Amino acid sequence: MTDYSVNYLGLELKNPLVVASSNLTADVAKIADCQKHGAGAVVLKSLFEEQILHDSGKMIQDLDMDSFADAADFFRGSSQDYYMDQYLKLVEDVKKDTDIPVIASLNCVSDGKWISYAKDLQNMGADALELNVFIIPADVKKTSEQLEHIYESIVHKIKKIIGIPVSMKLGCHFTGIANVMSRLANGGIDGLVLFNRFYKPDIDIERMKLIPAKVFSAQEEMALSLQWIALLSGELECDFSATTGIHDSKAVIKQLLAGAKTVQLCSALYKNGLEYINVILKELGQWMEKHGFENIPAFCGKLSQEASADPSAYERAQYIKALVGIS
Repeated sequence: MTDYSVNYLGLELKNPLVVASSNLTADVAKIADCQKHGAGAVVLKSLFEEQILHDSGKMIQDLDMDSFADAADFFRGSSQDYYMDQYLKLVEDVKKDTDIPVIASLNCVSDGKWISYAKDLQNMGADALELNVFIIPADVKKTSEQLEHIYESIVHKIKKIIGIPVSMKLGCHFTGIANVMSRLANGGIDGLVLFNRFYKPDIDIERMKLIPAKVFSAQEEMALSLQWIALLSGELECDFSATTGIHDSKAVIKQLLAGAKTVQLCSALYKNGLEYINVILKELGQWMEKHGFENIPAFCGKLSQEASADPSAYERAQYIKALVGIS
């Protein structure tokens, strides 16, 4: 019998297919469906730092701060407590009503007060925490070093207050991305999720207005995470999870060969339904049997740069060969 089990963030998962943070993991019924259709774990829909701050801000925007300071503090606290209480109730109910490993998700842009929420999530039973750090480097006054410090500060403060495993979902907008990931790993992060997919705008040229670009990922978007997981999975002391552009079993197998411990599915499940999880698992099992692998650790990372017989394939040498025809 094919053994699909993996160890990710110190958690024993029955398989490497994780349902990514999305509306697919927004309530207990949906998460129960993820479990029913074979998911190895779920990342809960994110609790957004900005959402909490925005809503509490709306409550107090019309108050006279000199006359109603106490009321402003009350509304601000009430709003934050409301969203956090809802999220904690979701974690509690999922842990009570399902057996699937649950990774809570905080979507953040700073190392502020929200960090205290992590302890509450741990206490409510979350098996791990994924920090979905969503900082678009568009501020011309901030240097790359200043932005990178925010990521490191978040990890440092979170790891000081909780004992459950912590992963960080990163974007790819770094000057020295290998160095950033190395510093995060050395700072105690248990896992890195590559890559965060920033939602991009498009332009309607007839109405001449900004519109949302396509929400779902495309298969070709996987190439970036594949390259960096292959480059660094054998070097850094943390787990890697691949996300964005993973639409079929071939993509899953590629990421596992590169060194990912898990893959996170979202767009593929929106397009094909949760039952597609079992399709991917079946095809993964067929491939493993064909190539003589009894379990996933037998081939996970087999084609990482560190393990590869041709390490230059992931770097500039291979690019030059392809570009100018050097054999």
